[in-house]
Amino acid sequence: MTETDTPHPPMNGAVPVAILLPTLNEQEGLARTLDDIPVDHLRSAGFDPTFVVVDGHSTDKTVEVAHAYGATVLIQTSKGKGGATREGLDWAHAHGMKYAILIDADFTYPGTGIASLLSLLEAGSDLVIGVRRPEFNPLGVVRAAIHRAGDGLLNYIAAQLSHSPILDICSGLWGIRTSVVGSLELESTGFEIEAEVFLKSFRSGLRVSQIPISYRNRVGEAKLHAVRDGARILLGIVRHSGAAQIRADPLRAHRQAPRQPLRDLQAICLATDAHDLVVFSPMARVSEANDLARRLRAGKIGARITVIPYDPLKQSVVGPPSPLPLGAAVSKEGRIPIVVSLPTGGSDADPMSIAVVGLPNSRRLVCVPIGPDDIGDDPFALPAHLTRSGGYRLEPAGNARFRSLSILSSSFNGSVQGKELVLLRANADSLRVYRETGGTVRSETAVHVASTPVESTA
Repeated sequence: MTETDTPHPPMNGAVPVAILLPTLNEQEGLARTLDDIPVDHLRSAGFDPTFVVVDGHSTDKTVEVAHAYGATVLIQTSKGKGGATREGLDWAHAHGMKYAILIDADFTYPGTGIASLLSLLEAGSDLVIGVRRPEFNPLGVVRAAIHRAGDGLLNYIAAQLSHSPILDICSGLWGIRTSVVGSLELESTGFEIEAEVFLKSFRSGLRVSQIPISYRNRVGEAKLHAVRDGARILLGIVRHSGAAQIRADPLRAHRQAPRQPLRDLQAICLATDAHDLVVFSPMARVSEANDLARRLRAGKIGARITVIPYDPLKQSVVGPPSPLPLGAAVSKEGRIPIVVSLPTGGSDADPMSIAVVGLPNSRRLVCVPIGPDDIGDDPFALPAHLTRSGGYRLEPAGNARFRSLSILSSSFNGSVQGKELVLLRANADSLRVYRETGGTVRSETAVHVASTPVESTA
């Protein structure tokens, strides 16, 4: 690996992050990709990003473009995308980068998605995967349909063999904690590198989050050969789906680390692609609510998050203010936000507590435990004051085979509600999802944001 340019020293107190871009003749795509990355937002959120271009001996002006943007350039000494990725990850770890973000340099992935990945890594995730949601483009319908079919089958096979909720085995936008990379013992040289990283991460018990991202047509000539590289990816899935031969010592301590109480809740909110959100918080949890709001603002550019404190002793029902009916909390602009109700009591006094998330578009309620890892067999159910009229039913979780089929359906552009359910279940080890059945649920404590004297910060 030959390096040109020296990375700038980290900013005071900022978290050092390497944004890795493997390239081979991507001069136009690289420039547009770098332009699309919200550097100012990342810095304001407390991150210090360094662009690192790992170039596979391009014959166009890719390296010149990288230098023009102030990127560190590594001249690749190995072969293929897998080799470039491994060299970039090694560089990031050796230079003290806490996190590494991998993004294809062909402008297919939104640079704004990097903020969401980093916010979840800071919340305690070890790996965050961007799950592609293709943008419709009539010029590429046939080709996109073929690729989507191939990706869907690969996702299904990976999920079925590994018994893991892998939603996009070929995603070209993902982030990882550099401290865990060495223990994965990566070896892929080609486009199967993502399959190896994702499968080994699941198999070794790392905390994985998956969030939706948009996906565009690439700029420039495609490097991936559908049949040849698809076969290599398939072989990689078969090989690594049972990849348990990983050094255990570093990961054992990591797996036993205390739960990050708000990580699953934060992942659920980002998985729903929420831009407007209201958080009802008892006074004992205001600091947690503010932390959740801060992380969501950092992860979702332009998000509007409102925190509404309340006194549980003054509520007319036991428990937090109800997010029902789901359209009760309306912003001044008339938008219906997602509503999160944090449980009463502090985290120490209420370790088995459950947060309730109301999703107005799909008419769902999601119950998310925010206590410790050991939460028992069935620690929660939908609070009684939310189901008095029987208007909600529990959606079945399904077995591993059912989940794999759901992933296959989601990959083939299934219903929006079906995709949402798959994403919700992929982002939390334990949750309950309830769906409105048409009954009327009482909501004595529903709050209209427009009439509540609280400040909303974008």
